[in-house]
Amino acid sequence: MDTLIDKKALIIGASGGMGMAVASMLSMKGVHCFLVGRSQEKLNDIFSSCSSYGNPCFMFSCDISNVTEIKQCSENAIKSLGGLNFLIHCAGDYNKALADECDLEIWDKIIDTNLRSTYHFARNVLPEINKISGGAVIRINSRDAPHTGIGIQTSQKRAIDGYMEVLFEDVREYGTKVCTINPGFVNTSMVNPERLNPELMMQPNDIAEAVNYVLNSSETACPTEILIQPQRSPWKKTDMHI
Repeated sequence: MDTLIDKKALIIGASGGMGMAVASMLSMKGVHCFLVGRSQEKLNDIFSSCSSYGNPCFMFSCDISNVTEIKQCSENAIKSLGGLNFLIHCAGDYNKALADECDLEIWDKIIDTNLRSTYHFARNVLPEINKISGGAVIRINSRDAPHTGIGIQTSQKRAIDGYMEVLFEDVREYGTKVCTINPGFVNTSMVNPERLNPELMMQPNDIAEAVNYVLNSSETACPTEILIQPQRSPWKKTDMHI
């Protein structure tokens, strides 16, 4: 019997490529899912797919840069699902700009969307997750590859990693797992197909399998950080960068 049957998951970014793959995988394994995203059309698509497995499924459109909406979303998820076991945060935004040319309003928005939403969601749902041993908080982040123009991405990435590292210490005695998954290039809409070969990038299902590994790991062990790279280089030219 699959250990995930009838578990309850809040999936942030379920309307994106990796989030859709995670939601589909969990629904197929019997998890009751609360799907959160920005695009109502994409949410409708993944909701229809997840519902086809016959398990309870709900959806909620939310601006995760807004603290009030995060609180409302968290409360709705717990109420709709009748509890919560897993928080899986797959959402994020991206901007490339030199430090002396960047739009600081955009960078502040990215901090709100990527970093602050991580700890606001955790704060709102951890009291529920910690009630039963075997819960988990998983954050899909990104590989650390600093180069020119990605100052905000590197800053928020390292902040999320640090927060998640300490979060594990905060909740480990409840039996709650905490893991950051840091993938390299994944074939989603956020990467440039003119520079990268989609077939050589990791696929969203690869990341979903990593989530599955964490959730099914032994109760005496916790994979706290997973770094995943494409097996072969996806660059179309060796001197190209993001």
